[in-house]
Amino acid sequence: MALFKRVKKVSTPMKAKETIAREILNSFSISGMIRNVFVEEVHSPWSEKVVRLAGQRGQTDVKLSLWNSDRFLYGRIYRLFLYVCDDLDDHFQYDPKLIPHGKSEPKIRETYNQIWGIYVDSRMEKLGIENFFDKRLRKNLFIDSQRNLPWAVSSLFFEKLWNRGTYTHAEMIDHAYHLDLLSEGEGDKSDDAFEMEISRSLMDHSAKKNIDNIVSIRLRDIAHTILYFVASHCRGTLIESSYYGIYFMYDQEIFAEMATTKADSLLLTLFDFQSNTNKTYAMTENTGEISTIQQEIKTIYESIANHSRLKVIKNPYTEHVEK
Repeated sequence: MALFKRVKKVSTPMKAKETIAREILNSFSISGMIRNVFVEEVHSPWSEKVVRLAGQRGQTDVKLSLWNSDRFLYGRIYRLFLYVCDDLDDHFQYDPKLIPHGKSEPKIRETYNQIWGIYVDSRMEKLGIENFFDKRLRKNLFIDSQRNLPWAVSSLFFEKLWNRGTYTHAEMIDHAYHLDLLSEGEGDKSDDAFEMEISRSLMDHSAKKNIDNIVSIRLRDIAHTILYFVASHCRGTLIESSYYGIYFMYDQEIFAEMATTKADSLLLTLFDFQSNTNKTYAMTENTGEISTIQQEIKTIYESIANHSRLKVIKNPYTEHVEK
């Protein structure tokens, strides 16, 4: 018999959250412009949002979508009201017609959302209010959203956006469309940054693409020769791309990997599953005949293929062995 029962953690009831929200709202100058505050629960902090509903006689209703947790509850409600403050601020000049379209301009829309989030959360830090979206998390979210930029550059942009004093809605949108203008000649925009290479690989990689990206014509020819040999002489082999090159697999067993990311060499590693050893060949532009390497590939492949055929026999030891 269990000695203890698991107690379900109960979050603040909806009506109580609406009361807390109203009390927080009373600390804002816009409180007289808000008639009703409604709260709905969502299951993730990433789904939190505030919607301004249609109102009458200069007043409006707002609906808060709040994560069903009490963690940083005060701060999470407070930051949502900052969006409403911006919305109703004459200086901010909010204009929904200027907002980038989510479907036709998804990247610009995402950057716009990030910038407004930075504007809100930087004020939360200045106010000293505990916030789920603190500076570190907000920075990570921004950098992750700018995968077309090296980390050093996106980090620089974030700091400039975070440290800025005030925005108008039009300025925020202008930054979303022309984020690169924040650089002012600073930062390294090199496409050779490691994270840029990884990002490109994640977005678009295939065996053909990996080979086409090899700068050296000679190394590209060697890679094509190896691919053609495996396709012709190692039937049933799966040839797939990875983030660094190409791998060859038969019956769930990878027996060779070819790294295509180096500019001056092509690395081919062969895995011998029977001896549990591997051998790596570094082929350069001066590498001549590769028939020996091809034969080793075929030998390892045939060992795996023969082993696979034996596996389909229920009990190979009862089968007649030919002498």
